[in-house]
Amino acid sequence: MSFFQNLSKMVSRADKKADQLADAARDLAADASREVNKLAAQAKREGTKVVKKAQREGTKVVKNATKTAKTVGKDVKSKATAAAKTAEARANKAAKTIATEAKVVSKTVKSSAAKAAAGVKEALTGAPDASWSVAQLRAAAKTRGVAGYSTMSKPQLLKALR
Repeated sequence: MSFFQNLSKMVSRADKKADQLADAARDLAADASREVNKLAAQAKREGTKVVKKAQREGTKVVKNATKTAKTVGKDVKSKATAAAKTAEARANKAAKTIATEAKVVSKTVKSSAAKAAAGVKEALTGAPDASWSVAQLRAAAKTRGVAGYSTMSKPQLLKALR
C-alpha cells in the first residue's frame, strides 16, 4: 500500500472519529438542556405549590378571623377585622416572597446548567484560540466570569481566556 493510500485511510478514520465526537457533544448538550428544563419545571411547580398553599392558609386565617369577629361585640369585631387584614397582607407578602425565591432558584438552575453546557462544549472543542469567533470567545468569557468581556476585542478576549 502506498504512502498516500495509508494517509487517505488515516484521514478517513480521523473524519469518522471527529463525527463521532461531534455527535457525542450534541448528545451531551441535548441531555444538559433536557435536565435544565426538567429542573426549571420542577422549581416552578414547587414554587407554585408553595404559593397556593400560602394563599389557602391565608384564606383560612381570614375566614376564621371573620367568623370570630361576628360572634363578638362591636368593638371586638373591628379589632378582629384589622387582625384579619394584617394576616391576609402577611400571607400575601409571604406568597410573593416565596414566588420570587422560586424564580431566583429557577434562574440559578438554568444559569448553572448553561455554564455546565458551555464547559462541556469547551472541553470538547479545546482551549480558545484564534480560530474561535468573537461570539464564541465572549460566551466563554461570560461563562468564566471575565469582567468587561462585552467590550473586548478578539485579541483581548484570547488573552483574558488564556
